[in-house]
Amino acid sequence: MSRTGVSFQAARLASALGACAVAVGAASLAVAADKLIEVEWSDPEIKSFVAANPQPRSLGATADDQLSKLKLPVLAFEDTPGVAEKTFHLGPRPAVERDVVMDDDNPVWYQLVERYGDITVSVSGDLRVQHEFAPGAFPIYEKPATPGAAPQTGPTVSVFDDRAEGGEEGYLAEYTIMKFGVPYTVTVECTDLAKDQCRDTTLISKDSELLKLVRATPPAPQ
Repeated sequence: MSRTGVSFQAARLASALGACAVAVGAASLAVAADKLIEVEWSDPEIKSFVAANPQPRSLGATADDQLSKLKLPVLAFEDTPGVAEKTFHLGPRPAVERDVVMDDDNPVWYQLVERYGDITVSVSGDLRVQHEFAPGAFPIYEKPATPGAAPQTGPTVSVFDDRAEGGEEGYLAEYTIMKFGVPYTVTVECTDLAKDQCRDTTLISKDSELLKLVRATPPAPQ
């Protein structure tokens, strides 16, 4: 979420949901809501986490209360992403602002948003069937490979020009990883001052190593 406008990612999601509601109606949406991804709750990482963390790291009283209701494991950055650290030379280190976005009545998705001044980083997970955007709908900029450079490890990062679709400033970088059978998407939004950081796909990809399980509430045994 840029400081001067609504998040490009949120705008795309709102547009997709609005179009879906008009096209298929409430009845069809109710059917789609039943098609949820099955979480791999038996994954050893989840079992170890639950056994070792009877009181998981707190993200704040309000956030903890919300996240405890989710029907999917919660991933978050355990430390400040490197792509955000690089922007702190632009001014004083900003106080981190964190928001949790989810549907308390249908807790099958979440978005954890952290703002670091000129950089906003969000992590989202969703058990619902997702809308697919047509290829070429948004301009994507790939960082050219440097001759002789080692192959990039980690997820592939795509960079979008926010302004090309009506965004007010800057760029977006985005990648998706699969954990526990669930797709998790990380979005980095950069103001115009920090747009070069959104183009640093190598660092953004490496930052994925900081994504850790911070909350898991397996369903009660049947």
